[in-house]
Amino acid sequence: MKLPSLLPLTAAILSLAACTTASPTPTPSPHEVAAAAGERMLDTQSAHFVIEISGQLVYLDSPPTVALKRAEGDLQRPDSVRAIVRIVSFGLVSELGIIGLGDEQYVTNPLNQQWEQLPPGQGWYFDPALLFDSEYGIEAVLEGTSWTFGPPEEIEGQPHYLLRGTLPGERLLYLTSGLIREGDVDVSIWVGQQDKYARRIQIMEPDSDPDDPTVWLITFSAFDEPVDIQPPPIP
Repeated sequence: MKLPSLLPLTAAILSLAACTTASPTPTPSPHEVAAAAGERMLDTQSAHFVIEISGQLVYLDSPPTVALKRAEGDLQRPDSVRAIVRIVSFGLVSELGIIGLGDEQYVTNPLNQQWEQLPPGQGWYFDPALLFDSEYGIEAVLEGTSWTFGPPEEIEGQPHYLLRGTLPGERLLYLTSGLIREGDVDVSIWVGQQDKYARRIQIMEPDSDPDDPTVWLITFSAFDEPVDIQPPPIP
């Protein structure tokens, strides 16, 4: 008995497979990734942040006596922040609490750790709330820079694009509360491929010290989780 030919059936299967196979998603350009991350940050109402500074010290005052080393806390739009700031002065490490609610600024006294409200107009000389500033914060850096791709990486098990760019220091003036003012800085930003969150930002100041340059590492997490920032108790 002659067996039926399988060629028509095979051709039909291959044709069906060709029709149902989805076309690969094109890789977005660095500009498109940066724009999407900027929009995502603008829509984000709260986030947890950590700022760590290594290498050449970054001083908060002049003449230089107090250096910023670390800050960790929460941001809430439009202009609220709560954080613990670690500073170094004459080799001694101490921590201060800061709370900002718009024009109201509070800080803990390093001598007794009690909260004090700063006089109007005086302000705290380091304001992490500027990270969320809609005009000068992360969004402005993301959307106003020429980026290239670095090798993609995983953060917390999620694939991330790596954006790399070089910016003039004055572009980061507000973002860093005036602590970066001039010179070119190298910026790397890790953006989630799926959710478009900018989870990690690295800022390196090559001109600060050729052998041990200042490096800022800013990490974001807990996006849009509930945050309630209130004025602290004043004795």
